[in-house]
Amino acid sequence: MEESVEISTLGRCAVDGVAVPSRRAVELTALLVLSGGRAQRDWLMANLFEGDPAPSSLPTLALRARKVGLPVRYDRDQGFYWLEEEVACDVARVLGLLREGMVDEALDRYTGPFLPMSHSPFAMEVRATVENTVVRAVLDRADLELMVRADRLVKHPELSEELVRRNADTTIVSLSRSWLHSLEAVG
Repeated sequence: MEESVEISTLGRCAVDGVAVPSRRAVELTALLVLSGGRAQRDWLMANLFEGDPAPSSLPTLALRARKVGLPVRYDRDQGFYWLEEEVACDVARVLGLLREGMVDEALDRYTGPFLPMSHSPFAMEVRATVENTVVRAVLDRADLELMVRADRLVKHPELSEELVRRNADTTIVSLSRSWLHSLEAVG
C-alpha cells in the first residue's frame, strides 16, 4: 500500500506539510498510526480525553480528521476506528530509527516535542517516550558529541547530569543556573 498522507507531529502539527487548525484530528491519526492502524473506541476515548467526554467527542474528532484529508474511519459493528489508507507519521519514523539503533538519523528527523500544545494522556505519554528513548539511545552510545547534540533538542535532566559528570562545558548544557549549581555541588 502506498503512503498517501504524511502527518507532522514533532514540534508542529501539519498534514502533507501544511499546518492544520485541528491538532486533535492529527493527534487521533497519530494514535492510530502508533497502534498499528486501528484501535477500539473506548480505548481511544480514554487516551485522547480526560474525565468524562461527551459521546460525540470522538466522532467529531474523526470528522475533523476527514475534513483535513486524514483517512480515519469507524466500524460501527466492531466498535473501532481505523485508517483507510496508510499514513506516514514523523514520530513513528523517529521511534523506528531509534529502535534500529540509527540515533544520528533519528536526531536529524527530530524537530521538536510531540504535539507540544496537546495535553491528552496519549500526547504526554508519547512525548515522554520519545524523549526518554532519545536519551537512552544517546547515553548508550556514550558519545559526548552526540550527547551535546541531543541536549540541544531534548531537555532531559539525566542527559544534562551525564554531560556535567563528563565535565562537558557547562555553557552547552541546557539547564537553569540554579539546577546546574546544585549538580556541581553534588558532583
